[in-house]
Amino acid sequence: MTEIPRLRLEELLIEAELTNKRHIIVEGPTDKLFVEGWSMDVSAADLVIVTDVESIEIDPGLLYMAGLNDGNRSRVLVVARHAATQGIDIRCIADRDCGHGVDEHSCDALLWTDYPSLESYAVDVATLDRANVLGFAGKLPAAADYLPGLTFALRETYCVRVHNEHLPSPDFESGFASQARDFFDFRVEESVAHDLRADIATYERPAGDDGRQFAYGHDIAGLMLAVYANVLKNQAGLRTREAVENVLRGAIQVVGSYRSEGLFSALEQWVKC
Repeated sequence: MTEIPRLRLEELLIEAELTNKRHIIVEGPTDKLFVEGWSMDVSAADLVIVTDVESIEIDPGLLYMAGLNDGNRSRVLVVARHAATQGIDIRCIADRDCGHGVDEHSCDALLWTDYPSLESYAVDVATLDRANVLGFAGKLPAAADYLPGLTFALRETYCVRVHNEHLPSPDFESGFASQARDFFDFRVEESVAHDLRADIATYERPAGDDGRQFAYGHDIAGLMLAVYANVLKNQAGLRTREAVENVLRGAIQVVGSYRSEGLFSALEQWVKC
């Protein structure tokens, strides 16, 4: 298969300046699909061009000069900074993650997710219950029954991420001591590298009961697969984290409450102004 050449950064900015479309840059292909779905829901699909940053050629030297690591989030920040510097009216969406770099890299062209990631919107009762109907074969408990525990486990993992910016994905299954798993039994220190474990008990846990605040994107599906592996893998046919996340994103869009959150309210106002 012939590989499609990536668009150079300057080509993207020139196109955005010369066309009457609203250009939105996101971190990856699944984010692109999500934002395109949003544009349909707000009757703006004909106004918007969504590009994932993986399809843009960005000189690694630009990341180095900005003090950023090599990753899609960093590339989005570089695109936003160059657009803002040149006065080109585009919007770039970057994951807030655990807040690292938010203050240092904010600019007019950049919008941060309301919570750690787009998937974070799924961590509420209405969306999890809709995901159960749409893709989890209706086999999970009512979301109200397990959401407090899921919030606990997400908070535990989030606080470790806050103190370790480039934390590899935890081994969530190792965080549970028995096969009869409950989210409240999760021990985050057992899911991460040995050299991190000694300090975890001293980390301050963030306050609040809104699990969306602590829902680092891939951790949601990772924890759900660890606790509900039989249902998700064998009964719903969802054997990977990506498959579970696809169901969660679909439920987010069907429920639709995310559209009134800060990020998408600002995006709709900008697209339609």
